[in-house]
Amino acid sequence: MVSSNCFFSIVKKVAVLIVLLAIIIPIYYNSTNPEHLGFRFLHSLLSIKHALVHDVDRPMLSAEYRAFESILQRRPIFQIDPDLDSFELAKKIRASFPLDTFVPRSSTCQVDKHLYEYEGHAVDAHWIHHNRTKPKLDADRIILYFHGGGYIAGDIQAYSGFECHLSRLFNATVIHLEYRLAPEHPLPAAVDDALTLYTALLLDDIPASHLVIMGDSAGGGLTLLTIQAILARQLPIPRAAITLSPWTDFSASSESHIRNRFTDLMIRAESIAWSIQHVLGPNHEQIARDDPSHSPLYGSFKGFPPLYITVGTAELLEDDSRRVTGKARTEGVDVTLEAGQNLMHVHPLFFSFFPEARDTLDNIRRWLESKFP
Repeated sequence: MVSSNCFFSIVKKVAVLIVLLAIIIPIYYNSTNPEHLGFRFLHSLLSIKHALVHDVDRPMLSAEYRAFESILQRRPIFQIDPDLDSFELAKKIRASFPLDTFVPRSSTCQVDKHLYEYEGHAVDAHWIHHNRTKPKLDADRIILYFHGGGYIAGDIQAYSGFECHLSRLFNATVIHLEYRLAPEHPLPAAVDDALTLYTALLLDDIPASHLVIMGDSAGGGLTLLTIQAILARQLPIPRAAITLSPWTDFSASSESHIRNRFTDLMIRAESIAWSIQHVLGPNHEQIARDDPSHSPLYGSFKGFPPLYITVGTAELLEDDSRRVTGKARTEGVDVTLEAGQNLMHVHPLFFSFFPEARDTLDNIRRWLESKFP
């Protein structure tokens, strides 16, 4: 009888512990997404492991960053299956694009969908605010965000968690553009969509001085292409532009494509080659890879607003950012380059996992504050 009571006492304590953990863990990680919580718990365990193992070659990297690398080695973000039809593969990539698992939308995030039209062309956009307050259409600081995903993947579901964080951190309203994706819609479809939204916002009496265009990876390249198109059409330019690891050169001619071939855990050379073919469309063999209509590195930067570029020195696209920085400075642009030593492609997206990402976003926040005195 005593042993039976002891057993039930233990079971009761274990049950109470499980209930407490079920309450505490979601609060601690600010999410109820089971897959995200699993990643965060695994990351915490791996961080302890890496804290005990010194990285001689990369002593400045945090244990949390190295733990996240270990997760990516187990679950790559972007994988190419050459046996699949191009359209089927694109659908598979979109369905498995895991950013919302890594960075889920908070329960307080407010997202409102709007339709914008200009000259017969319509695009969907989402106004985002970090709390339940309805996003202000007349806000004096609006981030127009172009998502990454190689022009193949990415949408509001994947990115709203990160964009809500930007809204809070930058004290701004964020507008997410659902631009058309390849291979169904090769470039310049995405640029046309971006211009439609930008022009429609101006026609809605939103001053260009209230707008900042920001994007990561392909969205960073789209940011630059859009501003080049804005200048070509002599439209008012935005207050500033921010790019995270922008994809700027479809010729893949930079030395970092060789130097960082084995250090980039986010993207692979074969993934870039496959994406380029389908982003350019069925006639890709007849299209020059260094054409400025899709490779903004080879376009003009004269007249650009202040530009912030962040990149990691471990990524394939490192030199895309360095070359854009050099060319933009030569053409008189106020440009700031932040190169994160040994950091991965689009590392700021993973702010909830390691301090290097949070530090970069804080640097961008301070820079942005200086542009909105």
